[in-house]
Amino acid sequence: MSQKKSSEPTPLYFAGIDGGGTKCRAELYDAHGNLLGAGVAGAANIARNGDVARQSILDSVKAAIAQADLPPETLNDTLACGGFAGANLPSASNALKQWQHPFHSFYFTSDLHTALYGAHDGANGAVLVIGTGSCAAALKDGELTQFGGHGFLLGDKGSGAWLGKQAVVHTLEAIDAIQPKGQLAKAVCDHYQAHSATALVDKLNQANPGVFGELCPIILELAHHAEPTAQALVEEGCRYLSAIARKAIQRSDGALVLAGGVAHALQPLLDSDIQAKLTHSTHGPEWGAILLYQHGAFNQGANA
Repeated sequence: MSQKKSSEPTPLYFAGIDGGGTKCRAELYDAHGNLLGAGVAGAANIARNGDVARQSILDSVKAAIAQADLPPETLNDTLACGGFAGANLPSASNALKQWQHPFHSFYFTSDLHTALYGAHDGANGAVLVIGTGSCAAALKDGELTQFGGHGFLLGDKGSGAWLGKQAVVHTLEAIDAIQPKGQLAKAVCDHYQAHSATALVDKLNQANPGVFGELCPIILELAHHAEPTAQALVEEGCRYLSAIARKAIQRSDGALVLAGGVAHALQPLLDSDIQAKLTHSTHGPEWGAILLYQHGAFNQGANA
């Protein structure tokens, strides 16, 4: 695994990292590609909160080192490379480039890039990510094209956080008697222990996407039992997810891999032509980051 200049010391370990809006996961490998340990930490969306993301990156790699039963100073001998939510935004990536990290060296790209590269082993293909956020992407002859994934405020339709936010909007309208107050609105109030519009807004006004995503299992369960509002939300989200997946499939001229914590639950509800193109992932995004490094495909680093 060598991409560094020959004059620089060779790293002893390699950490592949997958950083999303809810969690950050790192896998630690030796120089021969043997998996030594894995670690999980908090959110790592570098566009939403850079300080939290950097801490999560560190914590996940430290946890992987600890699981491998290696000393803490192993961090300095580890080349870290990863894909992170928000890395496609110039302001976020420029900030991360300035990071005074403790690693041997550090390379990064978007979480979509590493997911795609790992899923299809660097070959042409598509990925649909349905987690706290949502996005589709295509890899065609090494070129990545993204569809959706515009963040919680402006996009991420069909994701866990989007479903939760829409459920809260519905609940506020139900409390105001604009819409009937059915099972979904009751479930939202019960979950947050907030039974007035003021209490609900006060609790969620500054909430991050993961807090809205907490509602996702509740919404999916209600939709499964044909609660009309929950069912309509899930169907709307899946229409959008199918549309961006279709774009990615057409662009890549390849198969589709699903990723993200909500993907398994929504898979049966995607359009039939999308399901027909599904295949299993070859590797996870953590190893996808390692592959990108091996192939010299990273163009962003932090003090590396």
